[in-house]
Amino acid sequence: MSSAPVQSAMVVAPGGAATPKQAPGGSDAKKAGSSFDHLTVGRILSWIMLVFIVLPVLATLVAATSIDFSQGPWGKGITLDWFILGWMKIGPMILRSFLVAMLVVALNLLIVGPFAWYAPNLPGWLKNALTSAVNIPLAIPGIALSISLIGTFAGLRPSGVLLICGHLIFTMPFTMSALMPSLADTKLREAQEVARSLGASWYRVITTITIPWVNVSVLQAITMVFAISFGEFNISFFINPPATPMAPFALFDAYSTQRLEIASAMSCIFIAFTIPVLAAVVWARTRVSNRGND
Repeated sequence: MSSAPVQSAMVVAPGGAATPKQAPGGSDAKKAGSSFDHLTVGRILSWIMLVFIVLPVLATLVAATSIDFSQGPWGKGITLDWFILGWMKIGPMILRSFLVAMLVVALNLLIVGPFAWYAPNLPGWLKNALTSAVNIPLAIPGIALSISLIGTFAGLRPSGVLLICGHLIFTMPFTMSALMPSLADTKLREAQEVARSLGASWYRVITTITIPWVNVSVLQAITMVFAISFGEFNISFFINPPATPMAPFALFDAYSTQRLEIASAMSCIFIAFTIPVLAAVVWARTRVSNRGND
């Protein structure tokens, strides 16, 4: 009477050995549990990172809106006067840093983009050599890189060209790391070859196949390069002529020589200029992803 359930739960393997039968949906349940665990851990880590990022920003905002922060948060009341004074000091430098960052982003896409697209066609040793050469600046301290550029190309410093070159050298590895994996995808290569075999020009292949394929990678590159260039201190401090300082140096000087309230207000203004650009990039990335899912 009791042997029937046992037999139904056993499977006779070749050779006569009985093995337990796997319960229906057992592997699916394990996969679902594993996915849930990874999702939960990812969310917890995201919230922890968010707290570490948001809390300092909120503290800076409180200091910037306090009349006298030395007496505690919002000591003697709330004011926006520090923002007015901060903008008068950092406004021109913010605009200068913003324009430099946008120019560096454009140059990265124009220079690194074609190289990353053609790199899979190069011999392995040549591709590795060029990639290693581009990544060398990441192993060099920013101060040493700046001093070497000034000593070698001092004539380019007054015009600002050397500053752009310094930012470009420092940010090119990030653009390459974002673009090369997508442009080296075998599926993309096959799609390009099929389009070419059907008579499409290279211009049409690039505009209708290549660029849509790497949209997300391009947006990632734009985000990283803009943020790095906009906030780069060492290169901006050493290479840029003292008469036209950049925003990071203005923040350093404010925290070193001025009141905490005005320095905090300048920091809030600096952050406010980065948020719209990064938000626009995230929105564009989401739009591209949704279009791809459709």
